[in-house]
Amino acid sequence: MPIRYFACVLGRLGSLLLALSLIGSCGTPDPATPPEQPETRTEPTSAPTSKPLPTEGETRTRPTDGMVILYVPGGSFSMGSTEPEVEEAIVLCTQHYSICNRWYYMREHPQHRVSLAGFWLDQTEVTNAQYRRCVEDGTCEEPATCKKGTPTYADPDKSDHPVVCVSWQDAQAYCQWAGARMPTEAEWEYAARGQQGRIFPWGDLFDGARLNYCDVNCTAAHADARYDDGFAQTSSVGTYPTGASWTGALGMGGNVSEWVGDWFGLYVPEAASEPTGPLEGNEKLLKGCSWFGHPTYCRGATRPSVDPETRFDYLGFRCAASLKE
Repeated sequence: MPIRYFACVLGRLGSLLLALSLIGSCGTPDPATPPEQPETRTEPTSAPTSKPLPTEGETRTRPTDGMVILYVPGGSFSMGSTEPEVEEAIVLCTQHYSICNRWYYMREHPQHRVSLAGFWLDQTEVTNAQYRRCVEDGTCEEPATCKKGTPTYADPDKSDHPVVCVSWQDAQAYCQWAGARMPTEAEWEYAARGQQGRIFPWGDLFDGARLNYCDVNCTAAHADARYDDGFAQTSSVGTYPTGASWTGALGMGGNVSEWVGDWFGLYVPEAASEPTGPLEGNEKLLKGCSWFGHPTYCRGATRPSVDPETRFDYLGFRCAASLKE
């Protein structure tokens, strides 16, 4: 009897163990078969594209002061004058002056190659009305008494004339307020002359009908009686569209001379990229002719210089800005 009893117990235990093993196998996945994953799709993506560069002569409006700015594409040009060009300038000078100092014109020599990146340039000189915005904003000071002449800033009939009687510091303060900067000498000359190296902004021959300069209306001894531009002093900016430079800049040949950012320094013959002039000096450079200037001064290569605190009634400025990618 005990043997039959133990055999029965063992049989029941075996059945119980078999049932437990079947239950366990139902809850354990087969390690050889991985669980199914939800299907995913990857959408194709396009490569990032760079912002296209502005085109030559493209214009925009600067929100700070309403100035129309134009794009000057990068490139290389011959800056300054060759010796034969210097001699031609002296001959032109002698038609209006009894004495023409050769050393003054040799400041344009030696001619050298300069490379520049694209930049933005004010289409015209800064006007009295635009400068007034900076004064009313508390950044700029009203034009002070001129060393020569008187300011036109307060004349309501000349709100669209270039602001004059401003120092280099005044010009710099305005350009910074406007979100811009002063052009370098190289940028200014490149915008006026281009890769063709024009003598004047419009071409190689002087034409008194394309600018405001010291003509028959001018009271100076060097007045050129051959032309009558209709103005004894400043005129509205943009009055002479036929005097535009290759990139569309206006007034680079006349109306007022313009401050640029550089200190004066003698040229070197070596090629340069993005030159900004000496780090320090005594005089700041001026570019462009004015209503008081004679044809020799209206050449793009001319580079007079004066103390940065100088204020003349024939001296103004325009601003520039580097290209932001």
